[in-house]
Order: sequence, then C-alpha cells, then structure tokens
Amino acid sequence: MTRTLTQVLGAERQSMGLRDPETMLEVWVTSSSGDWIIVHSYANGTSCIVAMGEHWEAELSGPA
Repeated sequence: MTRTLTQVLGAERQSMGLRDPETMLEVWVTSSSGDWIIVHSYANGTSCIVAMGEHWEAELSGPA
C-alpha cells in the first residue's frame, strides 16, 4: 500500500494515529493536487482505503 501511495500516486503521509490497539489510521495527501486518502492499517498487515477526496487543507497548529 505504501509503495502504491508514494510511487504511483505521489502521496505523502501527513498524519497518523491509533484508532485502537490493533488499528492505525493514516492520512495521505498528494501535494500537487490536494487529493487525500485515509488508510486503515491493521496489526495483521492488512490495509485498506476507507475514504478519498479532494482539496485537502492542513490546519497549522500553534499557540492558542
């Protein structure tokens, strides 16, 4: 999955987080087009795309 996202689509992982102890969610973004992909990765090595869209805008975090 990572190879396809990076080499074929030109996407970069922007963020990731644990959904539960067995599941990781990752957000991948193609900087040239702003297309985004959310990937569910499981501890057993299986991954699947659960959502895709366009016009990703990253929020910049800083002091409140």
